[in-house]
Amino acid sequence: MEGDRERTFVVDLADVETADSGIFTWDITQDLVYADSALAELFGLIATETNRGLPLKLYLDRVHPEDRPYLAKEIAATMVGGRAQQSTYRVRTRGGHYVSVVAFGRCFRDRKDTPVLYSGIVVLESATSASDHRRH
Repeated sequence: MEGDRERTFVVDLADVETADSGIFTWDITQDLVYADSALAELFGLIATETNRGLPLKLYLDRVHPEDRPYLAKEIAATMVGGRAQQSTYRVRTRGGHYVSVVAFGRCFRDRKDTPVLYSGIVVLESATSASDHRRH
């Protein structure tokens, strides 16, 4: 039935800083993701905590359950293959609604070729769509 399906809402996030892209860096060896207040707002987390680093699991718990396997596969492929990643998935806001986001990321390796950092940006999907329309 139509009423039983999962819905994705596009919401206007209140934080003025969400006008910018949410920036993150995952310290793979420490398993801590450092993120700015824009990303904290997108993921429904607290900025003072994301600025100091939180385990990756706390971010993944905010990703829609149906999107988690896809996102994990994308991240793993980026870490192994060294290619840049672009993914679209849904995250749960503090209000409990899911919003679609687009993430762009890349894995960085140390001199021994071990993955050590994974950095990128996350934006609302509607923001990238509006940007695409302006370019055409």
